[in-house]
Amino acid sequence: SSLPPSLPLFLSLFFFLSLPLSSLSFSLVKHFNLTRLGRSDLSGLGQLQTLHLGSNQISHIESGTFLYSSALTQLSLSENELTVLTKDMFDGLSSVNFLHLGINQIQFIPKDAFGPLTKLRELHLPNNNLNQISDIVNILVSCPMLQVLNLRKNHLISFESDRFPFPLNITDLDLGSNPLRKFTLHQNVFPHLKSLSLSPLRLDLEWDVSDDSFLQNLRTLDLSSTDFAFETYKLIFQSVASLEDLALRVVKTLLARGLLDFACKIPSLRKLDLRANALSVLSDSLLQQCSDVTHLDLSGNSLSVMSQSSLQTLRRLSWLNLNTNALTQVPVAVRNMSTLTFLSIAKNDLKKLECSDFLGLQRLTELILTNNRLTDLNSCVFQDLLNLKILYIDQNLLYTFDKQFSVTMRKLLVLNAKGTIGLLQKGVFQNMTHLRVLAVGKGAFIDDGAFEGLTDLRYLSYSPMFNTETGAGLESASGWRSLSQQFSNMPSLQILVITLPFSMCPVLPRDVLQGLNNLTSFSSSRFFCKPHPEMFLFAPRLLNLEITDNEQWQSPDPKILTPLRDLRKLDLSENHLQSLDLISEANLTKLERLILTNNELKIIDEHVFDSLPSLKYLDLSGNLFVCNCSNAGFIQWVLSNKQVYVARAFQYRCAYPLSHQGELLLSFNVRSCWESEGLICFVTSSFLVLVTLLSSFVYHFLRWQLVYGYFLFRARLYDRKKRREGSTHVYDAFVSYNVHDEEWVFHHLVPELEERQGWKLCLHHRDFEPGKAIIENITDAIYSSRKTLCVISAQYLQSEWCSREIQMASFRLLDEQKDVLVLLFLEELSSNQLSPFYRVRKMMRSHTYLSWTQARSHRGLFWERVRGALQSGNDPTNTLTANA
Repeated sequence: SSLPPSLPLFLSLFFFLSLPLSSLSFSLVKHFNLTRLGRSDLSGLGQLQTLHLGSNQISHIESGTFLYSSALTQLSLSENELTVLTKDMFDGLSSVNFLHLGINQIQFIPKDAFGPLTKLRELHLPNNNLNQISDIVNILVSCPMLQVLNLRKNHLISFESDRFPFPLNITDLDLGSNPLRKFTLHQNVFPHLKSLSLSPLRLDLEWDVSDDSFLQNLRTLDLSSTDFAFETYKLIFQSVASLEDLALRVVKTLLARGLLDFACKIPSLRKLDLRANALSVLSDSLLQQCSDVTHLDLSGNSLSVMSQSSLQTLRRLSWLNLNTNALTQVPVAVRNMSTLTFLSIAKNDLKKLECSDFLGLQRLTELILTNNRLTDLNSCVFQDLLNLKILYIDQNLLYTFDKQFSVTMRKLLVLNAKGTIGLLQKGVFQNMTHLRVLAVGKGAFIDDGAFEGLTDLRYLSYSPMFNTETGAGLESASGWRSLSQQFSNMPSLQILVITLPFSMCPVLPRDVLQGLNNLTSFSSSRFFCKPHPEMFLFAPRLLNLEITDNEQWQSPDPKILTPLRDLRKLDLSENHLQSLDLISEANLTKLERLILTNNELKIIDEHVFDSLPSLKYLDLSGNLFVCNCSNAGFIQWVLSNKQVYVARAFQYRCAYPLSHQGELLLSFNVRSCWESEGLICFVTSSFLVLVTLLSSFVYHFLRWQLVYGYFLFRARLYDRKKRREGSTHVYDAFVSYNVHDEEWVFHHLVPELEERQGWKLCLHHRDFEPGKAIIENITDAIYSSRKTLCVISAQYLQSEWCSREIQMASFRLLDEQKDVLVLLFLEELSSNQLSPFYRVRKMMRSHTYLSWTQARSHRGLFWERVRGALQSGNDPTNTLTANA
């Protein structure tokens, strides 16, 4: 109700999409505070058939609003603030046959306002301010097919036939609660009128019908709560010679003056409604002239006494209603009424039934004794009711049935004993093989075999307690298993309703529904707490399922609904459910109606409904919705989906956070969520782009510096570790070479340095520890040797491991600031080949090095200089090698 009046109507019209376009229907929940309808509000709804916009504040409808609503057949604008119907308001409504404009403030109807409504058959205009009969004439002239016209509670003071230009098709006319002073028929303008209501009308009326044949087709007349002069009633009754149904409610004083004596002289009168006339005694004379009446309604009076002969003259009476009176026993007046087929004595003060109460009622087929104080039900009471088919004894104080009950009630089709009967004994329905509908119990103790004989039962509603013979309680699986065995006696059962009298936690076994292969509808209340996940395997044909009011069923097993592939309606109201996992995993592809009211759902994942392709109706009222971005997808889905009618969606209110408590869920600004997500996506993508660019830059320009830094860091850590351990050098030199140069190393370097000069060398193939990481072997070899001798060639520079060895050695050089590195070039290398090796080129520019190619003619000198390089001290100012 707090939605702004300017809310575009199309945002509210999501309901119309609840049905296929071939049979499109639309209904708006009340109290939207819509104030106007514009031309574009219904655009795109060309297939709309039913539109309800009641209980709003609409005061203006633009011309052309319904111009493209040619498929619309029913339109309701009741309970709004319309004061004027403009000339072009209904343009386009050529198919409308029902129009409700009640409870507005309409004062005037232009001549051609109803011109487009050529197919209108039913028009309701109650509770408006119409005061001129010319307004009604304008309607009837434009709508020649109109049959039902409701003008109740306006300000009409006269209704005269002279104002109507031609005979009308009106069959039902309601003029009640108007200040009518005059009703005149001087021509036959209502040749088809069948029903007329003047109730209530507290002023006298001038009734002027010049010819009794003008109302010859009138069948129903309501004169309740009228206060005419006695002569007026006589004139009315003389004008309605074919009347069959007369309502005279709340006319007590007129009844006392003999009004029925005149009314019952109408030869065709069959139905007489005398409700709410405060009659305490029904005398012999009141209905004496009503011998042809077949239906008599005396409900809502204060009858405590009915004389024995009060109904004696009603020899054709077949229907008698004595509800809501003060009778303490069945009136003797009803005995031996052989024509009676229906008798209701509900809501009285009956305490006991005598065996002779229904004596002679052989034709009675329906008996209603609801809401009395009966404590005992002897089977002899029904011994004369040989044709009784329907018996209502619900809401009494009965404890059990007489053992002969099934014998006297063998023809019964419907038995309603709900809210009564505390004990169902074995065999109580043994002979009632025709019974089709049974409602019994208010927490009844049920014996094994209590339902035997009900082979044709179609509907069963009961409220069990436990088995009295075995003593098995409802909260145990054995109690339900013994009870479920009785379902095998009901092979025709289609509808089962089980309601526990109070909250408990029954353990439902797997076979609790065994034998109910034809069950199509199952309803339960306070019944589900510990159900077996496969209990519905025994009810494969279920179409409707209601599981409600369970306090301890908060986390149901999703598997329990998987056998119900044909389910059409599912009601899980009042179960304290906190998620929709039960629905999403059940594969309910044929489900059309889903009701989840009054649970504890906070966040609705709209993707759950993707698993329900046939869903058309959804009700989530009374849940604890969170108004934040976690529900943004659901809100957007409600406003945009084109298939599901979300009942009362515009009344859903927020429960959390407290700052939004009580606000309308659909008024939450979801756009802010999309904007936040867009900002997050922008920042994230920008960050990723920046990281990518930075990584590319670092890789291209600084990758070797980073690698150097990494190895330098490891070298320092290793050196500190060795210092702490106090280790000494094991080798004189670690020889770093490529596998392609190993022939030179084995045939020239090793024989010269180890065999002739006596140095101890560390070589890959000989001295690396097996199973140890290569990089650790390299580090150990470098730091366990006094010097590192790098045999450099083109293949050496292209080798990953050789490159790491020389890098590690150079890091040691920088770290210790000692002469630990000897470079020996096997071949001449160009500057281009050395360009990727920044540190090697730097050392070559600042230090001398050994060259094998330049020393081929002076081999002795070359090896002598290698010996000098290996012998040199650790002064960092010394040259790296001897002069080449």
